[in-house]
Amino acid sequence: MFRSIGSVTFLALLMVGCGDVSGAASSPPPPPPIDGYTVEVTVSGLVGSGLSLVACAFVPQPYSHGGSHCDTGYPVSANGEFTLAYSGPYANYEKSVTISQQPASPTQHCVFSNGAANTPVVNGTRLTVSCAAYAYVTSAADNTVSSYSIDATTGALSLIGTAIVAGLSPYTIVGTSNKRFLFVANEDSNDVSAFAADAPNGALTEVRGSPFPAGTHPQAMLVLDAVNVPSSLIVLNAGSDNLSDYALDVTTGALQLPSTVATGKGPTSVVFDPVNGGIVFVANHGGSNDISGFYNFQWLSPVAIPGSPFPAGGNPLSLALGAGGKFLYSANPDANNPSISCFTVDGNTGVWSPVSGSPFPLPVSHYIASDQTGTYLYVTTGSGIVGYAIDATTGALTALPGFPVAAGANAYSISVDPTDQFLYVADEGAAHVSGFELNASTGALTPMAGSPFPAGNHPDFIATF
Repeated sequence: MFRSIGSVTFLALLMVGCGDVSGAASSPPPPPPIDGYTVEVTVSGLVGSGLSLVACAFVPQPYSHGGSHCDTGYPVSANGEFTLAYSGPYANYEKSVTISQQPASPTQHCVFSNGAANTPVVNGTRLTVSCAAYAYVTSAADNTVSSYSIDATTGALSLIGTAIVAGLSPYTIVGTSNKRFLFVANEDSNDVSAFAADAPNGALTEVRGSPFPAGTHPQAMLVLDAVNVPSSLIVLNAGSDNLSDYALDVTTGALQLPSTVATGKGPTSVVFDPVNGGIVFVANHGGSNDISGFYNFQWLSPVAIPGSPFPAGGNPLSLALGAGGKFLYSANPDANNPSISCFTVDGNTGVWSPVSGSPFPLPVSHYIASDQTGTYLYVTTGSGIVGYAIDATTGALTALPGFPVAAGANAYSISVDPTDQFLYVADEGAAHVSGFELNASTGALTPMAGSPFPAGNHPDFIATF
């Protein structure tokens, strides 16, 4: 069966069993099949080739055909609207649709902008798939957020409209994994601004009820929105030495009144490690010189790891994970002894230990960031960036050739795009953003055409989605 909407024609899905698990002979038979179901899909921002969706039905294990039964993939070659149609023996069971293959040439990162990976569906569900990439920059002196589209081939940034007003001294910026909502920590107005991002063009609209109250001097933030767990926003309050844990409404972007948890002095950076039991790490920069660790944030009931906080180097400011979450790195821009610390984490106990040679006496001025696979670590050093290769076995850092590379004055924060093709630096002292092409094979950075790109006054943070 073919269905056609607009200029795009599609072949209806034929489900085949994959992961079929046999049950006992006495298992009850499956319910009789229904006529089938259809899912309406809208794709935007697609430039590359090879995007593929897959639909699955899940049969509970007590039945003789228990397990997941997935189709063989549904290629999508163009933007527009189309229908996934399925009629088969498992259509009356729980169903989901996921992206089975991302586009290449150029590489893109597509997401369900109104759902998540393995999005549950029912007959008539409407899904939107966004493949466009965006960047957002906070400008502390202007109290604004600037929006940019990212060219999928070159990485060049193009401004989207005019900057939008946030709170006082907007600092860090984070977003949900589906690119739908964006959150800004306003350091001097002690609140969090929430924005909805328009899927076709990335423009921002403030969420109803925004801004939401936070603690004193909110700085770093983290969104937890994994599948099948409550979504939350974690906000570190550097002035009140605690964090706020908000329940996040994934439909509206609204934040519910948070619970608070004590941290060390001046918490300034936070990362989530899904590999080692789902640990949230917090760098305490305000004098305690340590790192706190917590479990259970995915279930909105954080518990401190026994022995936490653990000592770090002088003035730990920024955290990053390496080797797929095996190692935790801390940038310690101490005025007299700058360094980078590296820890291994015991996935059973949550206790972490410094690797041999840590802390490494290496120059660092502000923030660090790793690529998406944790193969490389990049560090701001004044007006430049230094790159290191991460040893996947030991966590040791080896300087990459060709560094440092020049950025702008007071290079502050770093963002690597989700496809590991581009790296951006917010140049706090130069009112612009430096852009680089990232060679995933070598870790090398090459200034991209058109860089630097204009930003507001004192751009502190950049986030890419």
